[in-house]
Amino acid sequence: MSSLVAFAALSVVLVIIPGPAVMLILKSAVARGRAPALLTALGVLAADLVWAGASVAGLTALLVSSQVAFDVVRYLGAAYLIFLGIKLLVTRSSAAPAGPDVAALSTGRPRSGWRAFREGLLSDLSNPKTVIVFTSVIPQFLHHGARPADTLVLGAAFAVIGFLSLTSYALVFSAAAKMLRNARAIRVILRAGGAILAAFGVGLAVERPAG
Repeated sequence: MSSLVAFAALSVVLVIIPGPAVMLILKSAVARGRAPALLTALGVLAADLVWAGASVAGLTALLVSSQVAFDVVRYLGAAYLIFLGIKLLVTRSSAAPAGPDVAALSTGRPRSGWRAFREGLLSDLSNPKTVIVFTSVIPQFLHHGARPADTLVLGAAFAVIGFLSLTSYALVFSAAAKMLRNARAIRVILRAGGAILAAFGVGLAVERPAG
């Protein structure tokens, strides 16, 4: 029980630090509102649960043991973040539920719930830092002879804690967007978010693995 509490405390620290997932939540909340932002968070939760299952099956250990496979995941994740960032930088922002000024920004089809979910899912599935949590961090909290179920419990705990954190971000960002009625300010926020997403992608691509 003490190891679970310690792991939960560490997980809280890890998930509250803003990263690509938080930027995606910001983008969804400002551009489309609370529901898509929550669906993005749900996509990240689904990806974390996939990684939890993969760690129990030993697939994450195989992935980390192959530098080529790990680099493929890393570069795919970097490319996806850069793609999303550039898309925000060059595309006129969609309407946000903040008022008539923001509604005037709409120039295309509304973002579907599936697209919001998919962005969260793919960004986390292709995030090597998430893989490291399941291959390097979680094992530190497992005692000798731990069962696969113990690994699954810690993985699920990390996924749920991350989801709660992202849900909090989604509620805060969507509430702030509702109060913000300036279309130009919304556009600036989205483009800044795009630049940050692209920067995360570039950083991921050029990052040298430890060791």
